[in-house]
Amino acid sequence: MPELPEVQTVLNGVCQVLNGRQVLSIVSYYPGTVIWDEALDSHPFPADFISGMRRGKYMILHFSKDVSLIVHLRMTGKLVFETALIDIHRHERARIELDDGSALRFIDPRTFGKITVINTENLEKFLPQLGPEPLGKDFTPQYLYQKTRLRSAPIKNLLLDQSIVAGLGNIYTCELLYRAGVRPQRISKSITHKEANLIIRHSKEILMEAIAVGGTSISDYRQVDDKRGEFQNFLKIYQKKLCPLGHDVENIRLAGRSSFFCPKCQK
Repeated sequence: MPELPEVQTVLNGVCQVLNGRQVLSIVSYYPGTVIWDEALDSHPFPADFISGMRRGKYMILHFSKDVSLIVHLRMTGKLVFETALIDIHRHERARIELDDGSALRFIDPRTFGKITVINTENLEKFLPQLGPEPLGKDFTPQYLYQKTRLRSAPIKNLLLDQSIVAGLGNIYTCELLYRAGVRPQRISKSITHKEANLIIRHSKEILMEAIAVGGTSISDYRQVDDKRGEFQNFLKIYQKKLCPLGHDVENIRLAGRSSFFCPKCQK
């Protein structure tokens, strides 16, 4: 599933594509991919693009006429910009048609992704409860330390909880815990003030590094121009057999996901 750096990279590309343009229509090719807010007028398009933002793993696109789109890529979704549109792609589930004849294709082999068309004032009603942004000022060592005090769940599970922190996923959580020297299965309430500081610092560093190179492409993720990200070339622990210091990497299951760690580097 695309995580914060991938969603931010796609959002940046989508905003470039939509800048100065109108959306003429949202076309759905698969039941359940496009969801419409009942509070909306039945024909809200065409509408001018105003701005885009990210909240956790959700892209939010604001348009004139008090219309917004919430785009959730989920496991395999991607938005691909194309100017020459002929056939419907085999896995194309929806299409955002633009005023110059081009479009953003929503391609999603697993069909879990969603585009929700809403009345802008209803935004909060269509988003789940989300914690602070990991790159924001509210995601602090003190905040994380307080959240761990009464938790017996593994620290990795806590960081994957979107109501605790919005946007972190499996790959970057493995990576940041390796850099922080903390095992993913550590009980959350055993985390010290020092370790909370390290987790916060490395969370922000890794996410910024990944955004700078377009995210991580291991399976389906692609940018708006359908190019791969490059951060997979900089991963230190995820899907590795040896850590950077040459120690054997172990892989356990936590929260139903593969969790890579070095038993020598991480305590």
